[in-house]
Amino acid sequence: MSIFERDFDHEIAQERQLARREAQARHTDDELLAAVAAARDEALAQGRAEGRAEAEAEARAAEDAARSAALERIAGRLGEIMAQEALHRAALEAQLLDYAATTAATVLPEIFEVHAHRRALVQIRRGLRLGLGAARLDIALPPGSQDLQREVEVLIDDRNLGARAHVTIDPELVPGDARVFWEGGNLDYSFAQICDAILSTLRASARPHPQAEDRT
Repeated sequence: MSIFERDFDHEIAQERQLARREAQARHTDDELLAAVAAARDEALAQGRAEGRAEAEAEARAAEDAARSAALERIAGRLGEIMAQEALHRAALEAQLLDYAATTAATVLPEIFEVHAHRRALVQIRRGLRLGLGAARLDIALPPGSQDLQREVEVLIDDRNLGARAHVTIDPELVPGDARVFWEGGNLDYSFAQICDAILSTLRASARPHPQAEDRT
């Protein structure tokens, strides 16, 4: 005879657990429809989020492109403005130089007339000072400079240089010129050449015939 030992309490518990699992595994039609709707809503929400992200990325890219294009246009315009400003400044400088040259051509002869004598005397005084220790000083003056010659002779006497200083007339010199020679050095001054150099520089820098500035 065979004897079987069974645990009825355990078997009943297993049956109840299986029944609960079967009950939980079953879904009503409404539950299935609700689950499908929830899944669809979730998918739509995810799709909208992804689409919004793509749209925002495209919008940012378009905005960056528009900004770059605007910056390029601004840079180009700034370049044009700077070029126009340079032309404008050059035109003004040329006009000012032409005006300065015209003014100098009028004023320099008057300045020469008034100051040539005094400037020559100043340079002769400087030459005597530079050659003070020399045994002989030769001073050359232009023809027709009697007033300047008298002042130079007074200057020589005041400095007790009568035995060493000698005044001569050089026909190659013009009013405003003066030369002082001593052993080992000399001073050669020409106020006329200085005035001519100033005028020549201004004329060379200015336009020969300044045109009206084109501001279009």
